Amino acid sequence: MSKPLYLEKYPHLFQPLTVGKKKLVYKNRIMVGPMQVSGAYSTDANGTINDYGVDYYTDLARGGFASCAVPVEVPSHSAHFGTIRLDEKSKGFTFMHILQRSVHAFGMNTACEIYHPGICALAGTCDLMGPSSFMYNGRMVREMTEKDMEDVAEMYVTAAADAKRAGFDAIMLHYGHGWLMNNFLSPLSNHRTDAYGGSVENRVRFPLMVIKRIREVVGDSMVIEIRMNGNDRAEGGITPEDAAEQALIMEEYVDMFHVSCGTRLDAHARPKMHPTCFVTPGHNVDGSMALKKAGVRKPVGVIGSVHYPDLAESILAEGQADYILMARQAIADPEWVNKVRAGREKDIRPCIHCDFCVDGGRRNALTTEVTILNDATFDNRCSVNPLVGQGSARVRAFRFNGRKRVAVIGGGIAGMQAAVAAADKGHDVTLFEKRAFLGGQTAIYPEHLWFKKEILALREYFIHQVRQRESIKILLESEVTANMISEANYDAVIVAVGAEQAVPPIPGIDGKNVVMAWDVFSNEEKMGENVVVVGGGSVGCELGISLAEKGKKVTILEMGHFFAPKSEIAERMSLEEHMIKNGVQVHVDCLCTEITPEGVGAKDKDGNEVFFKADTVIISAGSKPLAELRDSFQGTAFDVINAGDCMGPANIRNATDSGWCAGNII
Repeated sequence: MSKPLYLEKYPHLFQPLTVGKKKLVYKNRIMVGPMQVSGAYSTDANGTINDYGVDYYTDLARGGFASCAVPVEVPSHSAHFGTIRLDEKSKGFTFMHILQRSVHAFGMNTACEIYHPGICALAGTCDLMGPSSFMYNGRMVREMTEKDMEDVAEMYVTAAADAKRAGFDAIMLHYGHGWLMNNFLSPLSNHRTDAYGGSVENRVRFPLMVIKRIREVVGDSMVIEIRMNGNDRAEGGITPEDAAEQALIMEEYVDMFHVSCGTRLDAHARPKMHPTCFVTPGHNVDGSMALKKAGVRKPVGVIGSVHYPDLAESILAEGQADYILMARQAIADPEWVNKVRAGREKDIRPCIHCDFCVDGGRRNALTTEVTILNDATFDNRCSVNPLVGQGSARVRAFRFNGRKRVAVIGGGIAGMQAAVAAADKGHDVTLFEKRAFLGGQTAIYPEHLWFKKEILALREYFIHQVRQRESIKILLESEVTANMISEANYDAVIVAVGAEQAVPPIPGIDGKNVVMAWDVFSNEEKMGENVVVVGGGSVGCELGISLAEKGKKVTILEMGHFFAPKSEIAERMSLEEHMIKNGVQVHVDCLCTEITPEGVGAKDKDGNEVFFKADTVIISAGSKPLAELRDSFQGTAFDVINAGDCMGPANIRNATDSGWCAGNII
């Protein structure tokens, strides 16, 4: 009897894993890291999981993952608003059994992730305390006493007991990322000279005490997993060798370790903690390998941009880890495991590493500080998966009203998503694209920017989706007019014609040395040695990095107070890191006043006139909707629906979301 194809192709990835004295069996080696859609998307006002939260985790179980982790804070809501509570007061452990019955039906195990924020506690929620006293983000951290440690240990024990009563299979202790236990483990924040500081053994003493106390309460009936930093990714912090020593000390009381990285003590470590498109996939393997080489006997997992099955299989096959965790990719496509098993790798909806699911609105991109806002502004939906969060409500809202003929005008991300959604609803779709290829704006730049490989993957994903659906007819090089669409008598028209580059009224902008940003790609060698980019949004910054890597001397002028103001914080930190690395000069509060053959005249924040020499001036001033073209299609069918950038230039999240809605409301 021959093996199923997926076992031949990914024999390590789909091998079961038995863990702990309980002999808990994980049906494969692919688990979901701790992620929660926040606020009303998953909990009620009291922190009790709601139907949306159950749906969110059940989607992951239905998709084939072996385990999921549910974050729980001690004290409750001390680091994030809207997190799940399991305590007696909230009765959350009772409602959690609804989740357990749902996900266990699919053979998924559940872990309760427990963590104390330590120095990162929200103001007014609990004492700001850590292993040592120091100033952090303008607030004084209090050095913990042994009485404090006893109190915190009791919080952990109570939470673990609640988790056991709530039906969880495992306890996951978050000992990384700059939370309290990492504060003790890391030399960055632990400057004590007593029994709890200095050597690795001393720094582990309090975290180990908590593990022992929890083991006493849960016994061998639950697996205990440690989520730890294999590397703080900050100078003077935990190194892989340090992490391995920590794990060896803990492992007598622990069943599993999984390795992450990064610390909230250094904002520049955040792009590695939640890796952006600039970070090498699987970058935490250095930490997991260190634990394996040091002789850690318990299973070791790794998380961090391991989003492709070939990479995941190779990590396991080469003994670099024993299991794989993914979080953002699981959100982007909860069916990841099932699609890999079925040999449908091309159907996996790729995560684009934008970090909107992590930071979406909770950290204001327009400020220089990490700002915690209320739940109403914390909109951490996924940029590529329109069903994250309240997807079940959307599915209930959109009903099939009979098969219709639908025209989709524009083959960018929004148009392709709309076509797929309408076809999956049961409609006959004709997709018109004026150019000879699909992709819209994503057809312009991904091949030319090495750090946009995820956008390239998303484009190819959508092209594959529209091409494999028989009910979608694709007409390339078809520039249609309103009269043509009206005469074809479609039942519905989806207009996704996109946007065009904005041309600001700058004297000299029509000069021979001026190039529009979208026209640079594939013409980089034609740019002069000294380049000034007018506009410091994400596109301008990315162009600057790309040209600087090719040896150009690049200066970016941004009239606003921030570069890349619409990017999330991790992406902005990556952009800054690579601009500094490549010598890109950025001037904010700098208004371009004229362009001459010699360069760019501008005014700085004090109103002083400055001049920047340039051989080439690139205009990256954003885009504007093709409003006239968009509006010309109004009245050409019973339903005319707009989607994507033609509604107002935004981002990929807006394109996928508006496209999905457009295709479903017909």
